[in-house]
Amino acid sequence: MLHKTPLINRLSMAALLALASATLAVTGCFHPPDDELTNGVVAGERPVAMEGTGSFFGGQIVAKVTLSRGIGKGLKRGKGDKDKTYRDYTDNNDKALIGSPLPPVTLHLVLTNTGAAPVKVEMIDFISDLGNFALDPDHLTIAPGASAEPTTMVSQLGVSNDVMPFKVTLRVGKVKESQTVQVRLIRSSDSPAK
Repeated sequence: MLHKTPLINRLSMAALLALASATLAVTGCFHPPDDELTNGVVAGERPVAMEGTGSFFGGQIVAKVTLSRGIGKGLKRGKGDKDKTYRDYTDNNDKALIGSPLPPVTLHLVLTNTGAAPVKVEMIDFISDLGNFALDPDHLTIAPGASAEPTTMVSQLGVSNDVMPFKVTLRVGKVKESQTVQVRLIRSSDSPAK
């Protein structure tokens, strides 16, 4: 024989379960799993993992492209109020989860002037399988012997190869030059001995 429970008891139980769920959600027991983008932001930019160089305008400008895992300076996970910065990031509804399941990478384009006079370089293209990046600023004036770079770029697509070609197009004055810079994985055996 089935026991019948009064409607008020069933409603009370449902209200109690809803209140318990809300309490757990507010206290942080329900935490969405971290995605690779969140992990990259929390970890921050790591040491360079891949790099490649190209020589432009008869050796006057050397372009170095580097890739490293992670993004920015990193966020510290804390407890309670100390966790506010991390929580502000992870709970942001505007954060887009696009890309691939691979860890995001930070890209740098560093230009070095090997000449004896300052040079103004326009950066026209920076294209790879990671995206077609708009460089900011798109013009740099570089002193003799100095290096400069536009704002770092981030790709959420991640890297799955040991070699990645980047099409780099620069202009100095009226002369425009394009090259494909092969960015290669840096292996521990490739590193110079200390």
